[in-house]
Amino acid sequence: MPYKPNKQMMADAKRAIEYNENASPSQRWGTQVGKVRAQQIAQGKALSPDVIVRMYSYLKRAESNYLAQKNSGKLGKGYYAFLGWGGPSAIAWAEDKIRKMQRAGELK
Repeated sequence: MPYKPNKQMMADAKRAIEYNENASPSQRWGTQVGKVRAQQIAQGKALSPDVIVRMYSYLKRAESNYLAQKNSGKLGKGYYAFLGWGGPSAIAWAEDKIRKMQRAGELK
């Protein structure tokens, strides 16, 4: 079953997209996959189980870089890439959806 992102995730993804639109090319964040994911999230599109698992995996790997930049006040590509994937609220959201999918037998 696909799940839609929450409002905070959508707002964070929109913020990341806006950053890229205004940043110089050397300061823009994201791979093509990350940029597509940000668009999906910002638009509130339903996300498949596979996408949610990949989101969670990325967010957990990138969380320490996001927090370091946030705490230092030096916001860069890593900070905005993290927002593009749904931001901090996406971690708990994805964990919840993964548990639901496991209970429903949608994930192994």
